[in-house]
Amino acid sequence: MPALVKGLRATACLVAAAAGAAVASTPPPSGEIRALVQVIGRDGKRAPGAGSVVWVAERSPVAKGAVRPTLASRSKRFEPRVLVVPAGTTVDFPNFDGIYHNVFSPSEKAGFDLGLYRNGASKSKSFESPGLVLIYCNIHPQMAAYVLVVDGPLFAQADAEGVALLAGVPAGRRAVKVWDEKGGEWSGPVEVAAGKTTPLVVTLDASAWRESPHKNKHGRDYPPPGDDDRRY
Repeated sequence: MPALVKGLRATACLVAAAAGAAVASTPPPSGEIRALVQVIGRDGKRAPGAGSVVWVAERSPVAKGAVRPTLASRSKRFEPRVLVVPAGTTVDFPNFDGIYHNVFSPSEKAGFDLGLYRNGASKSKSFESPGLVLIYCNIHPQMAAYVLVVDGPLFAQADAEGVALLAGVPAGRRAVKVWDEKGGEWSGPVEVAAGKTTPLVVTLDASAWRESPHKNKHGRDYPPPGDDDRRY
């Protein structure tokens, strides 16, 4: 009989442990954020913030085994113009042009230089800390892009209507950020309700934005166009 009692107790413990594990693995309640981003232009009018980025500015784990994102050199342009990645992501920089390209960044916290490389080659760079990283080519001044490193996987880029939808956001008070190339950055708290869509409207002021030329990786002006531009 004592052996039977011990066996019953052991079985009960296993059942309780399994139940506890099931409870622990149940994801917390979540909702979604539907953000509408508007940008005020130089004419004072509001327009959809297409391509703007909305993200939850809280560190959270990133799924492993995901396909590595790519920022390509193609037709003397970077594609895409804006690449959003969670902190800790490695980005590939392939060259699809029949000429040489360089990829570098003068950003203070994430500066790098991948050097010069030919068609068909690819180099990579890991981005460990959240922040905006400017990307340029040392040969072609018109090549410019952004790598926006965010805190975790909860991010989205706005569509042509300026709408970005973040699904699976843990319920509760969340820190949210919005960034636009011309309108700059916004941040604020958002109360996310479980099982519901929380609306968010953000207006960014881009009325003072002006595009300005950047320096090469040596901090000097790019040389004027010449015969080398046909070869490179």
